[in-house]
Amino acid sequence: MEQQNYEQRGYLHEDFRLFHLDEAMTAPVDWHYHTFHKIIAFLSGSASYGIEGKSYVLEAGDLILVPSGCIHRPEIAPGAPYERIILYISPEFLRTAGTPDCDLEACFAKAQAEFMFVLRPGAERRVLLGALLALEREQPSQAFGRALLERALVLQFLIGVRRGMEENRLEAIRSTACDEKVVAILQYLSAHLTEELSIDELAGQFYISKYHMMRRFKEETGYTIHNYVVTKRLMLARDRISAGVPVGEACYACGFRDYSAFARAYKKLFSASPRSAK
Repeated sequence: MEQQNYEQRGYLHEDFRLFHLDEAMTAPVDWHYHTFHKIIAFLSGSASYGIEGKSYVLEAGDLILVPSGCIHRPEIAPGAPYERIILYISPEFLRTAGTPDCDLEACFAKAQAEFMFVLRPGAERRVLLGALLALEREQPSQAFGRALLERALVLQFLIGVRRGMEENRLEAIRSTACDEKVVAILQYLSAHLTEELSIDELAGQFYISKYHMMRRFKEETGYTIHNYVVTKRLMLARDRISAGVPVGEACYACGFRDYSAFARAYKKLFSASPRSAK
């Protein structure tokens, strides 16, 4: 497969982090990914959002769910207004804070599996946005119990999103025009991530020349196929190691054939050795 580096943006060293931004973009944003989950509450302005090859036109109040590892970017004309609240959330925090009957990562898994990346709240908008605004007010505070209250507000917000998805009270927004061939390739790669993949076989699967396929994939997503697959495999391996799977077993089960190459790529992406995920 062809190789080319692409960009990880943003870092999270705590359980969660919130930003309230109200400034226009000065330049287009490149496609990128994060090693943590992200939720954006779009408050005002004129914007679309691209995620995993699809584009969504936003309205005020929309929630954008960006699971860890998903390629994405805002699509905004330079100088256009763009107010939003952004919540970074550590996958490890969700796993430890959840319970057997309350999987806090489920909303991100559902968003990715069903392309439900953009949700439009109805009556829930006030409650969900209220939790985020309350969290914003707590951040500069030194009041008694601040850390516990912040944690409770994040959990309240996430449970509200998950309930809204389960009970169909959050409308899943359909994407606008996109390259359906590239979307099909993305879905195929996700479904066969742990299997042997080659450019030639992939091109044959979709009846397209490999050079045309590579060019279209890069144009639509900003990524090479090789780096997309490697990054997804590394994130899958990290999740399995965190769940207790031995490091070597996770390496080979996630599609890697050489442990040394896996360990180097893992350290480059996560700035830590695979064993640190245990």
